[in-house]
Amino acid sequence: MHSHTGVSSVDLLALVLRILLLTSTAVVAGVGLLRAVVAVPPWLAWTAGGIAALASGWSAAVLDINIGFAVAHAILALAVPLALRWRAAATYLGFALALLLIAEAGLGHSSLAFFLDTVFAAVAVVWFGFAVGSWPDDSGLRPGPVALTAALALAGAGLAQLLVSGLLDRRLVDSAYGRVLVGLAVASLGVLVLTAVLRDVRRVYRLGAVGVLVAVVAWTALPGIPQPHDLAVPGIPRLASAAGTPVLVSPHRPGRNLVHFPASAGLDVLVESGGRISRAVPRPGSTGIWAEVELASGRSDFVVRRGAEQGTVDVDTGELPALPDAVAADGPECASAALGGIAAGAPSVLDSCPSAVLSTEDEDALRKQIGYLAAAGVSSVAVISDESPRSRAAVDAVLSQAQQRGLAIRDDPGGALLVVSGWSRAEEALESSNSGPGYIYGVHLAPWLLHGPVVNAVAGSSIPLRFDPRDERSLTYGMTLAGVFGGEPPSLAGFRNWLAARQENLTGDVAIYASAQVDVMRMANHPHGSSAAGQWIPQGTIVAISGPLPS
Repeated sequence: MHSHTGVSSVDLLALVLRILLLTSTAVVAGVGLLRAVVAVPPWLAWTAGGIAALASGWSAAVLDINIGFAVAHAILALAVPLALRWRAAATYLGFALALLLIAEAGLGHSSLAFFLDTVFAAVAVVWFGFAVGSWPDDSGLRPGPVALTAALALAGAGLAQLLVSGLLDRRLVDSAYGRVLVGLAVASLGVLVLTAVLRDVRRVYRLGAVGVLVAVVAWTALPGIPQPHDLAVPGIPRLASAAGTPVLVSPHRPGRNLVHFPASAGLDVLVESGGRISRAVPRPGSTGIWAEVELASGRSDFVVRRGAEQGTVDVDTGELPALPDAVAADGPECASAALGGIAAGAPSVLDSCPSAVLSTEDEDALRKQIGYLAAAGVSSVAVISDESPRSRAAVDAVLSQAQQRGLAIRDDPGGALLVVSGWSRAEEALESSNSGPGYIYGVHLAPWLLHGPVVNAVAGSSIPLRFDPRDERSLTYGMTLAGVFGGEPPSLAGFRNWLAARQENLTGDVAIYASAQVDVMRMANHPHGSSAAGQWIPQGTIVAISGPLPS
């Protein structure tokens, strides 16, 4: 099975074994099932049964499959040719093998996929049974209507497989999965045309067996071939997979773009675009590694090299204007916001970054944070900011509220430190504060700085939030994001987009939460203070230290 991010290669051994196993099983099952009316040379039955048994045993030895299924499969495959002299026994054994074939092919599939698997398996069993056997003209059989029914069922299943794939676009010819789908549909329709045109039913079965074989091989191969990525859409950050790792391209517009890899990708990653090679490196305030690339307008691609692995990512930037904020200092937060929508299954055009504006909710939280500090008897606050529009607006809100509360704004170790910059500047400032005299009333962060690498830059800090990072909804987002992008930690910007895609938002009262790094007392039944996927503060804990703050 392949996730929606895809994989970079095919497990060739597993694919060959699956094709050998299912096609040979269809032949031997058909031989047994139709033994009462069709005569088959014993050598052919033994050959098909032997291949099926061998493929089943080999699969059990080298692949992670159910041993019970493998043993039953091998026994039934060899029992059919053994029982050919007893028509009833062979028929029952062939029927049992056909049922096992359907169960193995459709295991874990949805109802529609299981129905299509049943059709392909049933048609293959019946068609191969007639194709390899013979029957007298005066036997009373009517194989013609059976052939027409099977051909109609096969054509319908082939077309349905194509339609439900969702690949009715250029991916049908641009990807191996799409080409196999097309081959499946064409072969299925070809069998129907052949059945309708030819009058000699024996020729119908024997010539049609070629088309059925092609359709069955394509059907058995599909689960072992990586499904192609979603089509690249200009302006929607591109999530793909290359060189065995997830890749995010943001903002996916002409000009400069960030290419992001999760921490699990390691540090030995190169990106080649337009003849230029860029090394992906860490950026302050974020996880994983980042490379800057220049993308041309329209469709193009770039190469990702990760150690000995290599892959290509196709992009389509269209003719959209550039978005400089998405590759500037606050670019990682912008990319994280986009990942929130992608994790929710609703990617959207990235036309602005969180640092471009101070939201009403965050301004309100900052004002209440200043009120909280004033009520706690803090005499002064040192403010760290940057040049982004959000940070400048945050400074204005803080100054206004501090003036109302009689709170001095100055750098004084006897007061508190408040950080309202973006991630990059925040981590650098917090790292610097660790070597200074410290602030008696601690470190306080703006809401959007709730991101593991920023928060963990100091031993402890407090943040005004409208939600509990430990509740079910918050952890569900975190785990979903980690699954989509290699353990990526949550962010407030991404959480908001994830909620918006689910027609939800953050409407709770503001409370102060305290975060601290935790290295001891991590118990299996205590998720806080762990590094498990989905946690907002890796290797840390975060708890509410106030009730709802007054306006």
